[in-house]
Amino acid sequence: MLLHPPSCLNAPSPTAQPAAAKATTLIESLGVYLPPKAVTTREVMRGCRPLVSLLPLEALTGIRSRRMAGDLEFSIDLAKQAVTDCLARSRYGPDDIDLLLCANISRCDRPHFRVTIEPSTSLLLKHHFGFRSALAFDVLNACSGVFTALYLADALITLGVVKRAMVVSGDYVTHLTLAAQGLIDGASDPRLACLTLGDAGIALILEPSPRDGVGFHAIDLFTLGRYSSCCIAKLTPSGSWTMYTDYSEMAEAAFRPTLLHLQQLVSRAGTRATSLAHVIPHQTSRRTLRRGARALPKFLPGSPTTPNVIDNLAERGNTTTTTHFVALRDHVLNGAIRSGDRVLFAINGSGLTVGAALYAFDDLPDRLRNGTTVAPKPPESRPGPRSRMARPRGPRVRIESLGVLPLPTQGPASSLELSRRAAERSLATSAYPRSALDLLIYAGVYRTDFVFEPAIAAMIAGELGINDSFDSPDGRRTLAFDVFNSSVGFLNACFLAVQLIQGQKIRTALVVASEDENASLLRNGRRGVTETASALILDQSPGQTGFGSFLFRSFTDYIDTLACSVGREADAPALSVVRHPRLEARYMECVCRLIPELLEAEGLDFSDIALFIPPQLSPGSIDNLSAELQVDRSRFVDVTRSGEDLFTSSVPYALDAVRCRGLAQPGEAGLIITAGAGIEVGCAIYYF
Repeated sequence: MLLHPPSCLNAPSPTAQPAAAKATTLIESLGVYLPPKAVTTREVMRGCRPLVSLLPLEALTGIRSRRMAGDLEFSIDLAKQAVTDCLARSRYGPDDIDLLLCANISRCDRPHFRVTIEPSTSLLLKHHFGFRSALAFDVLNACSGVFTALYLADALITLGVVKRAMVVSGDYVTHLTLAAQGLIDGASDPRLACLTLGDAGIALILEPSPRDGVGFHAIDLFTLGRYSSCCIAKLTPSGSWTMYTDYSEMAEAAFRPTLLHLQQLVSRAGTRATSLAHVIPHQTSRRTLRRGARALPKFLPGSPTTPNVIDNLAERGNTTTTTHFVALRDHVLNGAIRSGDRVLFAINGSGLTVGAALYAFDDLPDRLRNGTTVAPKPPESRPGPRSRMARPRGPRVRIESLGVLPLPTQGPASSLELSRRAAERSLATSAYPRSALDLLIYAGVYRTDFVFEPAIAAMIAGELGINDSFDSPDGRRTLAFDVFNSSVGFLNACFLAVQLIQGQKIRTALVVASEDENASLLRNGRRGVTETASALILDQSPGQTGFGSFLFRSFTDYIDTLACSVGREADAPALSVVRHPRLEARYMECVCRLIPELLEAEGLDFSDIALFIPPQLSPGSIDNLSAELQVDRSRFVDVTRSGEDLFTSSVPYALDAVRCRGLAQPGEAGLIITAGAGIEVGCAIYYF
């Protein structure tokens, strides 16, 4: 069965314990790309309405100019340039990367505000550079996205799940500036923050530190979801994108929690304030930076001097997800940050996500200044594309509770409302109170109004009231973020939660997915996904129930088999779906190539699998898979719906059918299969 009472409900949260000595993760290489075109704030203001053009934005923000991508340069191009720069400075090549995480907010990759929905940015980069061995998916968490990805990469490296990771972001966000110039009507307009943005790309390669004392000593983030409505970026009925920001409320809500969290992280890491050379905050406005610098000595006492608070706004503006590492590279090149320095990153992002990271440099600053790399790694012979396998390292992680909505869902509802209802259904059958949830991951793709800021997970956390205030640094906290990877994203999210629970980074996780076709917004086109939502709660199993091995593999030779994007056509948003006529057949072909590898790794045979839980594309696709695998059709769980794809909710709906129909006996094994754009295939063994 799927449901069991938790075995350690009242155990203290892992985040409440003092940090133990642990291996550290090192930045082996850093790549940065800035578009060559610099645009001054005065030029930006001249493009606004007459009354708005008189606003003293430069004086208010401290931003004199920013870089703007060119007419034929977009988010994916900024990311590619940053990856190229990063690899040029590294001893490693694409074959050496085990994990590729993309964290950009903007997915605007083509003219006419055309935003890529499928496949993920990470798979596009994997195909372009030949990251043949990398597990690849996108992580969305507004401006804190890069550090959310760094948190995940650091955890998976220190737990031994992967050896080497790359974190990438290419954020072309000044299309928001261009769209807002003709719309803003005064100083109180919530779109005013669109005028402060700048474009950039960054990429980092991470690996275990070869020596003590250097690398990330701590990375910690949490979400205050009650403030998730303070900044929202979405598609408008005109087909452009805009960002609505209540900057004053968000800055005020983040101020004290950020400083308290910095203080707590430094204390737990055992680092004296005198050893900190720099603090690098998120670069938003000079007023906020100066206010933080004035308050910092109260929260880092005991030092005759205060760490240098880096202000990088003047020539860069707010470069969103890339802000910390653009500032870092700039201040390495000007000599302010030196090898051996300790740096404290202050992390803020819409949602509201608050965090901090403590990093001690090796000789990376010297290498960046001198344009040198570490000694090159000897070339290795690689036979071809490899799958990413993750085997259980400890007690299994189980599905503690599950919630799906009755189909068809009732009435028009937003992604947020559908998600809330599914999460409440899961919580209703769980032994955990919502305050006990350490992690919330959202894996939906087609979200209402195509909101990409903040993370939908943060909005769900706020809607459910999950640890959404910061009353004490030692209180329960929850981190919320989105995983974005077509229909494989839900299994990616489960994989992450399982690794973090087995590694004792967290105890519980809520994974949610929902889909909204946006029929009222789009002028044409349907993707054909079922508008519904699902949710499940994961925790450590007290017995043998739970997940076994996971296996993911990309077949990027088929990268063009499915491509979905949203852009402006005749001043209205329209969906473009390019689908190969043999899409389902290619999905099944790739699935059949992967399953034997997973079974062999788990030590199982086809006869050991009681139930096959396939992609819920269509009855015909399941018929074909049954025939290709030569497995009786009765062993496949089928919850397909005519003309629709259960998509990111395929796994929860199939598991709910297993539970409701009594299809599995205790101890039996099931094989979960997902397939999505890219082509990406993900599989996992689950023991009932």
